[in-house]
Amino acid sequence: MMGLAVGAMLAMNATAITPTRTVYLYPQGAPDSNGYTEADEEYTRERLFRTANPRLDIYMPPTTNSSSFVIRHSTLLCCPGGGYRFTSVVNEGVNVAEYFVPRGYVVAVLKYRLPNGYEQIPLEDAMRAMEILRDSAETWLLDPQKIGVIGFSAGGHLAASLVTKYNSPKSRPDYGILVYPVISSDSTIYHKGSFRELLGENPSAEQLKRWSIDKQVRPDMPPCLIVACQDDATVKVENSIRMYQAMTAAHVEASLVLVPEGKHGWGFARQFPNRELIEHAILGFIRTH
Repeated sequence: MMGLAVGAMLAMNATAITPTRTVYLYPQGAPDSNGYTEADEEYTRERLFRTANPRLDIYMPPTTNSSSFVIRHSTLLCCPGGGYRFTSVVNEGVNVAEYFVPRGYVVAVLKYRLPNGYEQIPLEDAMRAMEILRDSAETWLLDPQKIGVIGFSAGGHLAASLVTKYNSPKSRPDYGILVYPVISSDSTIYHKGSFRELLGENPSAEQLKRWSIDKQVRPDMPPCLIVACQDDATVKVENSIRMYQAMTAAHVEASLVLVPEGKHGWGFARQFPNRELIEHAILGFIRTH
């Protein structure tokens, strides 16, 4: 019961926490465009639409700035979902910081550019964000060997893209946590809206394969925890199962946690049966990676 009470309290106070700092990914301007400008950006109903200037909101525990002793904090790069049409910056961003920061973790919420049919844009931002976190590890007192990524829904697709498609040691996460993730482009199970926003209305077979992340698993990718609910009618649980099977077939460390109830989009706000089991699994995975 205590866990439920704490979860409810965090949900009610989700807007109380404020970023320690905000860091823009491209201070001199992004190297390419997603077709939007800053004037197009709109924040409504706790959702950010048409993002053009990507940034990181960094949330840090108070001890990060202590001068009396040094703590190297584990860090989560957080990718909110929203079907690649918007980013759910409170439910799957601020609420994540509300949960993890009091437990001693740094949370960097990524307000990535929405693809608008420019398929590479979100991944470019995720890789750049990882590079910034690694470059800033000494200054911000981050543990450079414990910088992971957590993503939800379409943000789970972005996190899965990052762990499979990173292009340098700096952009490689140390681990991935994929929460009710969009994974497969198989039309029998895919989330149509996410792939439409990412690839446009008529993607080629090559594009669909390129962004079906279960087909992009590589032997040198980091370990992942995959979490989903069996009653999820928005992103079918088979997405999570296929990612787990692909990683297992490639002999990559993978853990899969499925619970029968919870549906989709709970972020770190809504309570449901087995919620505490999921929280325990996520915290345990982070502590051991």
